[in-house]
Amino acid sequence: MRDTLVIMPAFNEAAGIARTLAELLPAAPHVLVVDDGSADDTAATAAAAGAETLKLATNLGYGGALQAGFRYAVRRTAFPRFVTFDADGQHDPAFLPALVAPLLRGEADYVVGSRFLAGERERSARASGNRLFSVVASLATGAPVTDATSGLLALTREVAKVLLLDLFPQDYPDADVIIMLRRMGFRTAEVAVKMRPSASGQSMHSGILRPLYYIAKMSVSMLHLATRGDLAARRKEAQLAS
Repeated sequence: MRDTLVIMPAFNEAAGIARTLAELLPAAPHVLVVDDGSADDTAATAAAAGAETLKLATNLGYGGALQAGFRYAVRRTAFPRFVTFDADGQHDPAFLPALVAPLLRGEADYVVGSRFLAGERERSARASGNRLFSVVASLATGAPVTDATSGLLALTREVAKVLLLDLFPQDYPDADVIIMLRRMGFRTAEVAVKMRPSASGQSMHSGILRPLYYIAKMSVSMLHLATRGDLAARRKEAQLAS
């Protein structure tokens, strides 16, 4: 993990981010916390805990904060690999070596940490949407996808450059990104991980309207990216622009 930068989007996570970083930093010494326009002391707390911080002036949403982190990483660092990691304690640093291993072996460009490969079962509207989108992504790409909504990811620098394009979703980058990358010619893989309950007990897909919006938006986005004919050209564009 010495040659890997961990990018952590965070929105109003001051209460728990120090605890998350205290567990993460011994396993991954290079962490960039992207404070997504928080109203609390998220950035200051993360900096005091030992992380590098990037504070956004306004809230961009999860995907927007991730993209800001990728842009900073591509333009201001030389790391060959990146990992995305949630600030709320759901992700376990013990799985990071397994997550980056396919990248190190040259077997994949984008690796998803799948809780379902590890036998986890979840019953909720979000879980039903995940199963549906995993099946659709598998059919659209010809590659098995079991966890289309995982936020625990590892990716190469070349993939990060592509994620700076306007194709990258600003709210929920999930199954549609997997479809886009596969159709661009990138290799994707999954490794088994275990997730923990969020320390805050909240989810970005909580409530009734949010899951419905997510399902509708993701359905449209997957169809759009599965049928675009210019994705190979957009990949070349991203490499030339970076």
